[in-house]
Amino acid sequence: MTHKQQQREQHNLVFTAGSREHVLSNDPAIKYIVSWRIDESIKRLVSAANGRLTKDSSILVLCAGEGLEGSILCDLGFLDVTVSDLAEEGVRAALQRDVRLKGLVLDAEQTGLAKDSFDIVFVQDGLHHLQSPVQGLTEMLRIGRSGIVFLEGHDTLICRLSGTTWERNGTAVNYVFRWKERFLEQVASSFLGPDNFECHVFTFWHHNLVYARFLAILGSNMGLLCVKAVKLILDSLLGRFGNQFCGIVLKRRAAAGDPRT
Repeated sequence: MTHKQQQREQHNLVFTAGSREHVLSNDPAIKYIVSWRIDESIKRLVSAANGRLTKDSSILVLCAGEGLEGSILCDLGFLDVTVSDLAEEGVRAALQRDVRLKGLVLDAEQTGLAKDSFDIVFVQDGLHHLQSPVQGLTEMLRIGRSGIVFLEGHDTLICRLSGTTWERNGTAVNYVFRWKERFLEQVASSFLGPDNFECHVFTFWHHNLVYARFLAILGSNMGLLCVKAVKLILDSLLGRFGNQFCGIVLKRRAAAGDPRT
């Protein structure tokens, strides 16, 4: 069985029973933990886009599972959100759970979509599940008309020493590929050409499972205050060493005659 087949089989097993519990939770503390990264990345995207992104802009979410990210984007006011996953059961669960969403079953490395199919392409913790994360990124750049946003692990010494190297989900095993700003710029330059894009990057500390333990020990209200305090201190003082990386690539109009246009 290939890597891709293993991932698809495992995801289908997970999603056959429907959405995972944290997606359905109405607990404000849980909602804060699972939505903070998306909220912050979209806020920075909107600011960087300087008016190019509106509530009517089309957004494709890759590797979306049961569509948590898509629902959060809808909560933020976006009206044209499509979630996709390699596993059809994940897409089915997403559409059953949230009628605001559209859905597609897609291979993130080779979507089969036309160039510039969506205004923005978004992924959270999905590229490192791919056998070729860089190919997944360039596929995003190909189909994103205005640009892309992705949230993945940050390639720092601390993360390499303390983080997971090989991630196991049932029979599916993948290398945890981490990113740095310079590497992102090189990939985008190679694919898009000179002066055809701008990068906006920020790094920060965030770990859903660790923060969830605060909530379990301290309760939702006190735990949420604790999580916010920890994040404020870590991100303010040590954000550059954070375990999380957000990459935003916004396209500019390509130079006349550039064969990549």
